[in-house]
Amino acid sequence: MKFQFFRFYALIVLAGSLLVWSFNQIYHAVQEPAKSYQVDIDFFFQGYNASNNTSNDNTQLPLFHTVDANALALPEDIQTLLKKGQVIAVTNDSGDTYYYKKNPDANSLTQFGPFKEVTKESSIAPYIIPLFYSSLACLLLLMMRPIFRDLQKLQQDAAEFGRKPQAMKRSIKESSNIYPLARSFYGMSNKILSFIQMNKDLSRTISHEIRTPLARMKFMLEIISPNIKSSQKHRMQNDISEIESLVSDYLSFAKIENETDNIHRALYSMKSFIQDIHEKFSIYEQEITISCHSDDVKVYFDKQSLSIAIQNLLTNALRFSKETINLKFKLQDNVCVLSVEDDGPGVGEKGEALMQPFSRENIKEQNHKGFGLGLYIVRKVAIWHEGEFIISQSSQLGGAKMELRWPNQP
Repeated sequence: MKFQFFRFYALIVLAGSLLVWSFNQIYHAVQEPAKSYQVDIDFFFQGYNASNNTSNDNTQLPLFHTVDANALALPEDIQTLLKKGQVIAVTNDSGDTYYYKKNPDANSLTQFGPFKEVTKESSIAPYIIPLFYSSLACLLLLMMRPIFRDLQKLQQDAAEFGRKPQAMKRSIKESSNIYPLARSFYGMSNKILSFIQMNKDLSRTISHEIRTPLARMKFMLEIISPNIKSSQKHRMQNDISEIESLVSDYLSFAKIENETDNIHRALYSMKSFIQDIHEKFSIYEQEITISCHSDDVKVYFDKQSLSIAIQNLLTNALRFSKETINLKFKLQDNVCVLSVEDDGPGVGEKGEALMQPFSRENIKEQNHKGFGLGLYIVRKVAIWHEGEFIISQSSQLGGAKMELRWPNQP
């Protein structure tokens, strides 16, 4: 990356220097026109009119005079020009210019003058500086545009890979200044794809290789149960159930991960969707009150993944709540807000930790079984919907508040 930086820096310096030098030459060419011995005829007319219309003795037309050659103190190179018969121009301190030429008489010079210095303002000069800065701005724009164009392409590739992880075609050329960054990104995406594939293979292995020996263990336990104590049988059954629960949670997690490619957001009625989920959990209302409220609106979401997320939130709330669980949905400024609150002990400052996979901090304290994948799955569903998952303290019920937010867009 250092090479690209120094190359780009050198290119800017070189192009800027060339531009400054070019405009400097143009500016001096306009501001300081080359001296010429040709005199504009208007100069004589202006001097003639001035001499007739004013009494100022300083106003005079240029005239020819003969002066002594020794009256001028000239450098040797200028004297050499005079000896060769060439015309020279001499400007005094007052700005008057006189022209001299050597006479055939070696001791005298013919003087023609004086000529007042006449400066003509160029019509181009006022536009030189604005044109220079405009050209410099255009130069920087032309040099910076390819970089930001490639950065935009890389951003689009990253967003597309985030929505649907798959092998990416390399849209950034090797000649680009950001190619090292793009190369690192493409390499990282390939590693992520390999991890995803490894996760899929691992879930298949767990599904086939672990459940089979568990079934054999359960069968053998039933055979030997008459010969062992009931406490030993109960402990072995709990161990087997714990392993099955872990396998089930992991397979649910793997299923969600593997369904990433099939995430499809469509327009559904949220009120009807919430009612369907509420009916599934109505069997728990003999012990805990589950209240549901939803705005009667249609919003964009993936039905399957969001259903799993809400069920995980309600299951988690059932573990810790005492009497009441509130499930709410509202559409606020085109942002979908779904929350599940309970009257349990809350999460305190452990909200962020509970969203990590296999986090079991509160589970151990409350003596509940579980392996910390439920809330992690909810977080993944929020990410797939380009939203966020927030865990906080419920101000209404005093327990935990799980909030899922995502933009209402297809």
